[in-house]
Amino acid sequence: MGSLIELPDDIPPLRDPFLVMHLEGWTDAGMAGETAAVFLRNRWNATTLARFDPDELIDYRARRPIVRIANGVIESLSWSQIELSYAPTSNDRHAVLLTGPEPDMRWQAFSDEVARICRELGVTEAFGLGAFPAPALHTSPVMVISTSADPELARRLDTVEAVVELGAGVQAVLEERLHHEGIATMGLWARVPPYLAGGAHPPASLALLRTLIMLTGAEIDLTDLESAANDHLKQVESAISERPQIGEFIDQIRTIVEQGEDEPVPTGDEIAAEFERFLSQRQPPSDPGDDSP
Repeated sequence: MGSLIELPDDIPPLRDPFLVMHLEGWTDAGMAGETAAVFLRNRWNATTLARFDPDELIDYRARRPIVRIANGVIESLSWSQIELSYAPTSNDRHAVLLTGPEPDMRWQAFSDEVARICRELGVTEAFGLGAFPAPALHTSPVMVISTSADPELARRLDTVEAVVELGAGVQAVLEERLHHEGIATMGLWARVPPYLAGGAHPPASLALLRTLIMLTGAEIDLTDLESAANDHLKQVESAISERPQIGEFIDQIRTIVEQGEDEPVPTGDEIAAEFERFLSQRQPPSDPGDDSP
């Protein structure tokens, strides 16, 4: 088998680059990691560097290409793409972005290729973006915890104080692989209220990017995302005031949070669905990644 990706010969020199990765497919409560990655790509006007060979990594029956048909004529096919892009940031560093769907196969070969590219580009740090549902309230600041194959790096942020075994996403594989290459790698995970995990939750994306700023020194204009987060929280409060059953569920979460009880978090699937229905009826905020005034 050939290489999964080929870098162009005319890559400009990158200054002290760091990698930011989000691959869709594993848990991403509130679409926090995906929204943050899209925001960064748009805000930094990132340039495509290369794309991985989808024939080697994607199961097209699970991720079918999108065909555009106009009056019976096939105009185009859109394929899932795992893409590398890069952009200068305002603190004299370059960012390299790894985005797209999680590979359906060849995870170890994929991770080896990402590690090889990081070596070629001189990447010294890597950060994954994601989120998970947790005992938390929308009225509290979003907490971001970390994972890392390096115990010292893991302690730079809060961690889950427990031994947990669960099915891994490819980000965990990348974290371990890059660590063994000597690249300081951390997974950043936002804790999202379970009743808001099913739809977009901009406050969680905002928390991820603020943490990324703290860790990398990169300057990112978050004004649009802050506005989207504020609008979203107002819509959540409106939903709570109009639907008492939502408030009752949130009170259960509040009890768990305030008393620190070791209780399972209520799934609240019906409440989450009710929230999504309510928020979908409201005018969505402007695209946080849109740089237009």
